[in-house]
Amino acid sequence: MTFDLDAYAAKLSQWESRRHALLENRKGHTADLPLRFYRQQAHFTTPASNLEMVTKAIEKGSAPSAKVLEKLGISVAELADTLRVEDSEIERELGAAPQSPFVMVDGEDAQALRDDVVARGRENAIKVFREAKWGRTLRFYRPSGLNLDYCLRDILIVLTESARGLAPENFPIDGIVWPKTEHPEELAFVGEILGEIEKKLGLRENQIKLEFLVESGWAAAQLPLLVKASIRRLAGIIWGIADYSADIGLPHIINDHPVCDWVRMSIVNLAGGIGVPSIDNMTVNYPVADASLSAADNKKHILARLKEVYDDAAHGQKLGMDGKWVGHPLQLFCVRLAYRLAFSEEELREELAKIEAYTKAVDAQVGATIIHGVMSDRATDRHARWKVRKAIARGHVDTARGLELGVISKEEAAQLGA
Repeated sequence: MTFDLDAYAAKLSQWESRRHALLENRKGHTADLPLRFYRQQAHFTTPASNLEMVTKAIEKGSAPSAKVLEKLGISVAELADTLRVEDSEIERELGAAPQSPFVMVDGEDAQALRDDVVARGRENAIKVFREAKWGRTLRFYRPSGLNLDYCLRDILIVLTESARGLAPENFPIDGIVWPKTEHPEELAFVGEILGEIEKKLGLRENQIKLEFLVESGWAAAQLPLLVKASIRRLAGIIWGIADYSADIGLPHIINDHPVCDWVRMSIVNLAGGIGVPSIDNMTVNYPVADASLSAADNKKHILARLKEVYDDAAHGQKLGMDGKWVGHPLQLFCVRLAYRLAFSEEELREELAKIEAYTKAVDAQVGATIIHGVMSDRATDRHARWKVRKAIARGHVDTARGLELGVISKEEAAQLGA
């Protein structure tokens, strides 16, 4: 039987036009995010009002960890045994470049609500954005939220004054983190303000990226609308467990409470669907000494806190989170370790081999095939490529290898500093 395509000739042209229009519409539901923004496995938040603290967070990152562990009498072997990892992995992380992949200069919750403190926080934020040694660290600022009278001045003053005298290509801020998000109209409002700043400073459209916090029942319920209102400049969605727990009246702030995991999974689904990182909440129990404890008990106390943040990071990562908030150098150390080990060298070698084998199968005009006993097709190849792209962004796979396999483009390699 021969199919008579001519019978549909009158409609086919219209349908093809409609098909192309629908494909174009899909593009509007995907974030346009440079690959370097996938380097968000740890968000180090630090109060803008304390210049020394914020400068150390930017330039030192997790560097104090070795001295703190030594002071507490915690050996590499003890920490490795507590976290259930190899000694060599602890030593490797201690020897790695200490800078956090992402630092948020916090002009909101981390500082006191007093006019002089807020003003000092703005001045410090401007100073560190212009003068600190950021390296490859992503540079973000959190202004006061919508419910505070400081919010508009925070955004306008910090972003504009940080750019004073600089060429547009040297604008020193990657984006802002918007707190206490409730409704999509708020994010549209923030986007309008950022767009006006971009015009005034001669920046590219949507150059100033935006990440927002999910910290309430309303925000969790309206997540798709929040994403839609900010998608063109969105760089991440962040889970704020403490405010959320207070907002909906949970009896305790419990990291793996079923309701909290439901929010995590909602964030993972929406963030992954549009192509931006999903960032897990901070572990509120900091690994700091307790003056009421003996040296021996403090050691146990700190080790327990380190295990807690490490386990929390691993829990979020298994659910699909791309990173986690931290507020202490030792937390930064543990979270970086957890997310690095989630991309084991053996697993990455396997993913690279899958991509190479599937590419050869396609070149041989084979569709679905079997690689190492596993069904492989366009879907499994897409998954492997996405994992490898994230690993390249985090520095776990060489950019040259990514270029060789066509996983990243030359432009992306250049953006990553290759």
